[in-house]
Amino acid sequence: MALVLNAAAAQSPRTKSAAGGAAKKTASAGSARATASQQPQAPRLEDVMVTARRRNERIERTPISMTTVTGAQFTERGITSIAKIQDLSPNITFGNVASNSGVANAAAVFIRGIGQTDFSFGVDPGVAMYVDGVYVGSPVGSVLNMVDIGSVSVLRGPQGTLFGRNTIGGAVSVTSLTPDSVLAARADVKYGTANRINARAFFNVPLSQHLFANFSIGSFMQDGYVHAPYQKDQRELGSQDSRVFKGALRWNPIEKLNITLRGDWNRDRSNGAPFVTTGINPDSTHGMISLANTLAGGSLTNCGGPNCYNSRYFSRNTNYGSNPDFSNLVGWSSSATIDYEFSHYLELKSITSYRKSLGKFAQDRDGSPIGINYVYDHYQEKQFSEEVQANGRAFANRLHYSAGVYYFDQSGYDINPTQFYIMSLLSGGSFTDRSYAAYAQATYSVTKKFNITAGVRYTEDNKSFLPNQYYKDTIGAPIFYEPYGTRLVPHERYHNNNARWTPMVNLSYQVTPELMAYSTFSQGFKGGGFTQRLANIAPAAPSFRPESVNSFEGGLKFYGLNHRLRVSAAGFFTFYDDVQLLVADATNIGPYYTNAGKAQISGFELESQYALGDGWTVLGSVGMTDAHYTKLTSSVQGLNLNTMFVLVSKWTGNLGLSKRFDLGEYGSLTPRADAAYRSRYNANLNAIMYDTLIQKKFITLNLSARWLSKSERYNFMVGLDNATNEKFMAWGSYSGSFGNYQKSFDRGRQWYIQGGVSF
Repeated sequence: MALVLNAAAAQSPRTKSAAGGAAKKTASAGSARATASQQPQAPRLEDVMVTARRRNERIERTPISMTTVTGAQFTERGITSIAKIQDLSPNITFGNVASNSGVANAAAVFIRGIGQTDFSFGVDPGVAMYVDGVYVGSPVGSVLNMVDIGSVSVLRGPQGTLFGRNTIGGAVSVTSLTPDSVLAARADVKYGTANRINARAFFNVPLSQHLFANFSIGSFMQDGYVHAPYQKDQRELGSQDSRVFKGALRWNPIEKLNITLRGDWNRDRSNGAPFVTTGINPDSTHGMISLANTLAGGSLTNCGGPNCYNSRYFSRNTNYGSNPDFSNLVGWSSSATIDYEFSHYLELKSITSYRKSLGKFAQDRDGSPIGINYVYDHYQEKQFSEEVQANGRAFANRLHYSAGVYYFDQSGYDINPTQFYIMSLLSGGSFTDRSYAAYAQATYSVTKKFNITAGVRYTEDNKSFLPNQYYKDTIGAPIFYEPYGTRLVPHERYHNNNARWTPMVNLSYQVTPELMAYSTFSQGFKGGGFTQRLANIAPAAPSFRPESVNSFEGGLKFYGLNHRLRVSAAGFFTFYDDVQLLVADATNIGPYYTNAGKAQISGFELESQYALGDGWTVLGSVGMTDAHYTKLTSSVQGLNLNTMFVLVSKWTGNLGLSKRFDLGEYGSLTPRADAAYRSRYNANLNAIMYDTLIQKKFITLNLSARWLSKSERYNFMVGLDNATNEKFMAWGSYSGSFGNYQKSFDRGRQWYIQGGVSF
């Protein structure tokens, strides 16, 4: 359940300003602190300090388009999954998708139209995720449950000069609570729809004058919602069974030195991703479903025998697959951050991290007992990273700079035993990925109002892939025959090495004390890679080139009306070259990666918060992303210049309204309503547009009411998520080699009750 995380109490003693008792909040890519204003007679928004540029700045004076949500704000909304950040920030998609696999926890994140739908080792994510300053190299297991989250920041546009590799679309930075000197404990439990039981606890303990620790634990359980009558015990798909343990230790032996050690362990089990088959494409006459029906004595669209694939397997809430669907993941990580203030003008920092994940997941993708398309993954990934930073200032504080070096080493394997109607084979292989980088960025105050920022990064990515892929069995001549052991590609190591300089220039001007204007030019780069899943014989492992963007952005930020109104606006135009795209067309049995061509992306974001007074607060945002291809290569069949980007809505928006009622000795009650809007999008994870895989526009509405005792020790909450019961399509999938449409729908309306205590 929503853990009652008051970031201020967990990180520092509560402080209030002299002007009206307004709370101060620090929430950024680096840290988050918050306290709630208790003075409705003098309404003010919380001050927000961010460290997106490696130093403390007010968010309205940071020339970056960004959204920051604290752990306390997630708690106030009853949110327990990081994926819900897409309902609170414009121009972002944060999906949990099973792309051509059975994995039930894999993030597909897009910012301003740029991202990635697949977890395959052959391709890097287009939006980088950072957890406590550590880059997370694989999307598997990245749909985090909210346990001890201090803040989540969304930075839009290329962030390469400071945030490292693969921030071509932007970055999502998650910050955990840091141990401090305040003895505190929090716990809560949530119960709701489909036996949903979420329980969380957090403890912060000062062990000595210079040594502090915190520990958190979470359990997240819920029954599935897609019926699966042919699965073991007729279990339902879309269930959740997750455990999380996290701990941190901070040592402050001298005033200028902080050493923070962090560790976590998580286990995620599921009956399988919640998907159904809703129909077949009548034009897929050369697919395996068509062949199966022909051999059963019928045709693709007219087959009534017991071995026929027909409408008895089509449904919106039932999956008729008979091969086991499941998703089991285990992962752990550790990190050490050493922060030393060498002098008043120079701070040195080292971030060292190691992560490892293991998984087995499978999916009966035809959703029937006939045996047309079954995939299995044996997955292992481990990564080591080291970053050394120097952050400082000079020339009477007119110059602020940050420089550093970065090393990343990732390796593992994904072995894919696969069964198709006409063959069974072993696909996948092992990989290594090493990246080296050096960067520098500096901001110079030409005047008190005018600043110039310039930065550059050099990145070198060295990837290798060792495929172990061969046929085990085939249906036989004359349909298809290959001897056992025939390799799809030669068993040798393939290399894909890339290097690039990516610069950034930013100009900002403080027009008035309340209003700032800025403009930015930046470049982004993402290395090339390989198609991992093969089913066709090829002379070598198929590879693809790097992709890059040139991005132009301009914006305004306002914070005024006696700190009651905060508004930020940004417009952008992006030239997108060598777009890396996952596609499934008739030329290959399985999905493959290619450089699809060029694109242009333009749009804007507008965000606002307003403290109306008398306990009323309203906030909202609107974003527009106009993404379209301008030139396509001949490597893909089915794409055209009007093809919509995958999972990217042109329009996104959200609106929230809350009212705090002071109940005197009985505490306070805060009802709230939060609505989120998304215009239509192409849900096919394999890129090509089909009318049935276009999700129409929809609005979701969440309602809740939260009671807080006068001492703020006890809380109770009731809520209704997706109150209008929108059964929108979270993702879809189609491959012409098979012919059936897969869809995964949202669970729909959910209710919950929650209670918590803090000390």
